[in-house]
Order: sequence, then C-alpha cells, then structure tokens
Amino acid sequence: MSTRDKIITAAVDLFIKQGIAGTTTREIAASASVAEGSIYRYFPSKDELAWQVFDDYHQTLAKRLQQSVINEQQLMDKIAALVHCFLSMADEDWLMFRYYLTSQHTHMQKVDNTTLTPYKVVQQVLQELIKSNTIKSNDVNLLCEMVMGAVHQIGINKIYGRIHGDLLPHKQLITQTIFQMLNANECEK
Repeated sequence: MSTRDKIITAAVDLFIKQGIAGTTTREIAASASVAEGSIYRYFPSKDELAWQVFDDYHQTLAKRLQQSVINEQQLMDKIAALVHCFLSMADEDWLMFRYYLTSQHTHMQKVDNTTLTPYKVVQQVLQELIKSNTIKSNDVNLLCEMVMGAVHQIGINKIYGRIHGDLLPHKQLITQTIFQMLNANECEK
C-alpha cells in the first residue's frame, strides 16, 4: 500500500469514528504509521484530505454507475445495473462507502455543478425512461430521490447495525422494490 493510500485509509477510519473536526493530522499520521509531514506532501490540509477522498469516491461511483447502464435497454435491466453497482461498491470497500454516505452533508455543497455525480447519472436514466413513456411520472427529481434513497438508506441502516453482511445478496429485492416505486408501465415488467 502506498503512503498516500495508508494516509487515506487511516484518515477515513478516524473520520468515521471521531468526525473530521475531532480528528487531528497527528492521529492520522500515527494510525497510518507515517510522519505527520507526509500528509502535507499529498494534501494541503486535513479538510482538503477529507474533501478529496469524498470527491474522488463520488466521481468514481458516478463513472461506474454510468458504465453499468450503457448497454442496458430495458427498465428492469437499467435499475438492476444501478443497484448492482451501488451495492458492489459498498461491498468492495465498506469503509469508503460508509465515509461517502456519512460525509455527504459536509461535502455536497462543494461539488461543482459540471461534475458528473451519481445523482446526475440516475437522473439521466430516469429522464430517458420518462421520455420513452416507460415511467408514468414526470417528476424526475422526486423519482431520483426515491431511487437514491432506497439504496442509501440500506447503507445507512447497515451503519446502524440493522442490516448485516454484504449488501449485494439483497439486489433482487431492492431492484424489484425500486421498479415498483417508479410505477413503470405494465409492458416493461
């Protein structure tokens, strides 16, 4: 593991346990087994470290979501691909996914409007489905919040200990539930 990756892993772990404000660079360095000055070779400040980790993960998730639906034509396949991507990323690196979920309120106001985000990817998929009359509602923002909320709340409840283990085994139920929430036309089922 590179020094930068050690710093990121240690910082994320501490940010989750103690909050960003409650974590010092000294604690990050000690947890990463690096000199405190090493942090500043990669990040100008602790706050910039917290932001950069969030932003990198946020953009990676968006790109993977976009790739997941690129070849899908049917609504159920698109929804399944989005759900699979979210859950796979959570299962692949739970620490980062947990940080992503719990730090959104801190960082979302910094996200540039031109940046590809998970929300924009889901929104684009839903807009296409509304345009094709596959989905009856035309309130794309409400629908997007419903889809994102379904996946995010499952992650949040894993954090709270209400859901245990990997999330991917729940893919089919989550996909079917989202499909029903979207009130898709019968011909798509």
